[in-house]
This record gives sequence, structure tokens and C-alpha cells, in this order.
Amino acid sequence: MISTNKETIRKVNEGFESGDSDAILAHLAEDVHWHINGKLSAVDKESFRKEVNNEAFEGTPIINVTLQVEEGDHVAAEGTVKCNFKGGKPFEAFFFDIYRFEDGKIKEMRSYVVEKK
Repeated sequence: MISTNKETIRKVNEGFESGDSDAILAHLAEDVHWHINGKLSAVDKESFRKEVNNEAFEGTPIINVTLQVEEGDHVAAEGTVKCNFKGGKPFEAFFFDIYRFEDGKIKEMRSYVVEKK
């Protein structure tokens, strides 16, 4: 049986794949923090929305989660992502995300992304 937190991660990834930022934001705390490889730090829902709709990319990503592990209020997810930069240049990467939940919402997300070579 899948936990509520793991189900939330599944819904968030579906939101990324469909380009539905509202579906993603529905699962976030108002003061959510998103850190990506030390390069990005979005510190609220609107900053998160801007990154989800990052103008450097076109279309929507294909996300394949290969593993999820849950411990207390944290869920870790590992997988791959494929998308395109503006102009059609493909981007493929491995990712490892760590989510921290508070009151049923994602309070923090740390993403480690390594481009496939």
C-alpha cells in the first residue's frame, strides 16, 4: 500500500509532466523551500511556480521514478528526467529528491540532478 506522502510525490510529478503548476502547488506549504544542487533556492510558492515554468525549457518533462523510500516525515525519490531546452536541445538527467513534509504538505524539497553524458 502506498503512503499518503508517496502518493503526494506521485501527484506532484504528474503535475510536472502535464505542465499543471497549480496541481503541483496544491501540495506545497506556503513557505516551501526548493534547493537544486546549490544552484537554485526557491523560498515560497510563487518562486516555486516560476521555476516550474522555467523559460529555459520547452514542453513538459518525462519523469521516471525508479525508487521511493520513506522515513518519518521525509520521502526520497530517485529516477530520471528527460526534457528539452528552448530550441529543442535535449536534456536527460538522473535525479535524487528529498522531500520533507509538514502538516501533509511539502515543506522542503532538495534536488540533486546529474546530467546523463
